[in-house]
Amino acid sequence: MSDHPQRRLSIGDRLPPYLGFTDKGSLYTSEDQTGRTVVLILAKNMGSAELTPLLAAFSAHVDAFAALGADVAALIGDTAENVFEFSMAHPGRVPLVGSLNHFNFPEHVSFDSETPVVFVADRNMRLAGRFDSGEPEQIVGAALAAIKNLPNEPARDVILPAPVLVLPNLIDRDMCRELIALHTTGPTAESSTVILGGDGKTRIKVKPEAKIRQDFLIKRDHPMHSRIMEILRQRCFPEIKRAFQAEMTHTDIFLVACYPGGGGHFSRHRDNRPKAVAFRRFALSINLTVAEEGYEGGFLMLPEFSQNHYRIPTGGGIIFSVALMHEITPVLKGNRYVLVTHLFDAQGEIERRAVEGE
Repeated sequence: MSDHPQRRLSIGDRLPPYLGFTDKGSLYTSEDQTGRTVVLILAKNMGSAELTPLLAAFSAHVDAFAALGADVAALIGDTAENVFEFSMAHPGRVPLVGSLNHFNFPEHVSFDSETPVVFVADRNMRLAGRFDSGEPEQIVGAALAAIKNLPNEPARDVILPAPVLVLPNLIDRDMCRELIALHTTGPTAESSTVILGGDGKTRIKVKPEAKIRQDFLIKRDHPMHSRIMEILRQRCFPEIKRAFQAEMTHTDIFLVACYPGGGGHFSRHRDNRPKAVAFRRFALSINLTVAEEGYEGGFLMLPEFSQNHYRIPTGGGIIFSVALMHEITPVLKGNRYVLVTHLFDAQGEIERRAVEGE
């Protein structure tokens, strides 16, 4: 066990790596599991009173999970010998994993509880569901529902992909509603566009032909600002490092933006032009609009690559290089709410300070 303070893993967090041996004697690692959705049953040891009925309930529904492309496994903070003895006395269809000498969960999830915890992790090993209590059948049903709610699309041939990173569950729906409320109750302004004047100097100007959008600025001393920063550091920056080998450390301003129905849009542009904003490295847009209050139109497109429409799940974010041309097509109905910012590295921060005279 680690001496570090426990931190509760929440929806959207990446699971730490783990390594153990199954009751059949084979090695089981998070790296081998990555790429397939999984339900993980975590327990202190094989003597946890509620573990046996929970394993039985999941064993009875293994086929239902398999039909959704999901695996089920139990990670036990116990020796391989005890795990093997238990499996002999209680045969089931859920693989049991023990001997977790390299198990990195203790810094994040305590194994001191006598009550098992059930995680649902998506194919990217990010937490999509967490269940700390309940009757076994209820937990099984909730886990199945969490898997069914994961963003999914049929396999297809991809001919012209754009280099984007999509991260579901960056923020939860309650926070989405909080951010929308900031926009609807707070002062907003027509979104402006940075342009290059004929004299070579930059100008800030509202250009309806280029963009129709209302923005609410989250100031740096606003409590919401620190909440967002913590989420980005925990769930966003590490994913950019994994996907693009780029170390993000700073953010631009946070805007809650609304593209109104009946024409809200942003025409084709790049986010690192002109020189005044060249310090930016990646653009981040998080969809705030919940399904029951949805909108029509308002797709993100990257026309240099294809005519594909990107529509991100509620609370999910899309990240891409600011050098890529992109646009938001007109919103036809409803309001499209997004949280937008730009991310950059230490060098970008030096460039920003130089431009802004800090």
